[in-house]
Amino acid sequence: MGGISPLKPIRKILVANRGEIARRVFRTCGDLGIATVAVYSDADRDAPHVRDAGEAAFIGPAPSRESYLSIANIIAAAKRSGADAIHPGYGFLAENAELAAACEAEGIVFIGPRSETIRAMGSKVEARNIAIGAGVPVIPSDGFPLVVKAAAGGGGKGMRRVDRVEDLDGAMAAAKREAEAAFGDGTLLVERYIAGARHIEVQIIGDTHGNVAHLFERECSMQRRHQKIIEESPAPNLTPELRQAVLEAALRIARKIGYSSAGTVEFLVAPTGKYYFLEVNTRIQVEHPVTEMILGVDLVRMQVEIAEGSELKCGALTPQGHAIEARLYAEDAANGFVPSTGRILAWRPPEGVRVESGIEAGTEVGIHYDPLVAKIIAHGSTRTTAIRRLRHALNNMLVQGVITNREFLIRILDHEDFLSGQVATDFVLPFKPDRSDESHSRAVLDAYLEVNRQSSRKILPNIVAYRNNPFETRESSGAVRVISFAEGRLRIEIDGLQRDHVISEDAKHYWVDHHMFPRVPRYPSSESQPLGESASSPMPGQVLRIVAVLGSEVHVGDALIVLEAMKMEQTIYAHADGIVEQLLVTPGQVVAPGQTLVRIQSKEKV
Repeated sequence: MGGISPLKPIRKILVANRGEIARRVFRTCGDLGIATVAVYSDADRDAPHVRDAGEAAFIGPAPSRESYLSIANIIAAAKRSGADAIHPGYGFLAENAELAAACEAEGIVFIGPRSETIRAMGSKVEARNIAIGAGVPVIPSDGFPLVVKAAAGGGGKGMRRVDRVEDLDGAMAAAKREAEAAFGDGTLLVERYIAGARHIEVQIIGDTHGNVAHLFERECSMQRRHQKIIEESPAPNLTPELRQAVLEAALRIARKIGYSSAGTVEFLVAPTGKYYFLEVNTRIQVEHPVTEMILGVDLVRMQVEIAEGSELKCGALTPQGHAIEARLYAEDAANGFVPSTGRILAWRPPEGVRVESGIEAGTEVGIHYDPLVAKIIAHGSTRTTAIRRLRHALNNMLVQGVITNREFLIRILDHEDFLSGQVATDFVLPFKPDRSDESHSRAVLDAYLEVNRQSSRKILPNIVAYRNNPFETRESSGAVRVISFAEGRLRIEIDGLQRDHVISEDAKHYWVDHHMFPRVPRYPSSESQPLGESASSPMPGQVLRIVAVLGSEVHVGDALIVLEAMKMEQTIYAHADGIVEQLLVTPGQVVAPGQTLVRIQSKEKV
């Protein structure tokens, strides 16, 4: 594998990735006594994964195409640091056959499958043909609705559902752009959309001696934007017959391609119980911790040992209990899951569960990379226990500085369909944030501001139902008494109940526990509001394309601007008829949430 002889120990591993997966690999390397090298762009030179490694190599500017997607830069970094192996993690170049081939050519161990295996399975088109040859059923390619997807990647990027033939060209163009940005390959595959399907995947592992095994299945049906957000193992409500069928189908495909290292064979299971091959991910998966927790294995360690030439020794593994993982994203679930950026002001990971995180207090969450900030994984003797522990962990963790999907994840875990194991990939949960505790948090913030105001006088005030200027007049929250105060922390008694609160602030917001409050100017702006309509950015991002033409007529629903953030596209549409009066941004420009992009003069005023 990768040009090495059997049982040749690896001395130093460069991880060609970032964030939580880089830190995860470094942890196993430390256990194995292997030196580590991180890579970074100019956007994350001070990220936690950079400091976790023994060394760190700069690989280019922030756009991932010039850094994390640059094979030449990755190989050069490995040579510069003296790394004799590269672990690709997931995403970026993890399933890129050219990176594996470059490692093989340079005598660097690629901790993953052989380049020819990645090439064969990296194309969903060729993988489909291999599955057919292995006698595994595949998804039909005809009939609407359809799914357009990236042939060379996953994670929901470069993926669109299409219900009408007239929407196909636009969906394919957008999917192609996303796929090129995320994976460096815009090749697409079209398959029929199967309503009510479950997403079941099988963890496979193989060595360079011809041995392959499965490590059971995972349930990954709970998704948003075609991207998994909650995964668990074992999959609930699978009949023994169906479970055995998908496990054996995964092994048939693995044997047919001579698979080595860790990988995943994914299936869709229709409501009828019929299963279809979906794809093979020739890398370690985001959700691999749930498999590790029910089996007591370390998949990264297994990858490294296989890359060194060791023979696979899985034995007779039996799942113990149930494990479930929630992906914590920097995104606004109440606003179409648009990404959220900013500096992490406070980070309190939960206790009693496994946490894989790429952040810490002070970490900058920018527009260039995936919005995943942490994975929370719980294990229990039963599924009910594991869910309860995960919910408790999410309820007690804290992130301030960016909006996250924490509350949305809790809402899913509470849903009766999820609790009964009845969700499918098209499950939709309407979501509005719970504001019931907001008045309490406002009272806490008032007390915090008053304490800060009086701190220079060394007085700890006893505060009873006062109001502070930055907020509108509102009903009193009752008797408020400050018990103790420290930087960023306040213990308060309200109506006889004491609680601790974490408070932070930046230039635009105050954060009180899980609530965010805008800073309101004491003196309103005297600037008059512009006439006509305007289109603003709903999220931080980079202007990808300008569709609107200066001076042209637009109508409600017309596309104006296409933004890109964290490798996902967002199209900004006109909300009124009129004439494009001003284009206030240019392609490549980075914009902030709420920034005006286009001004439209209403037709009545022309």
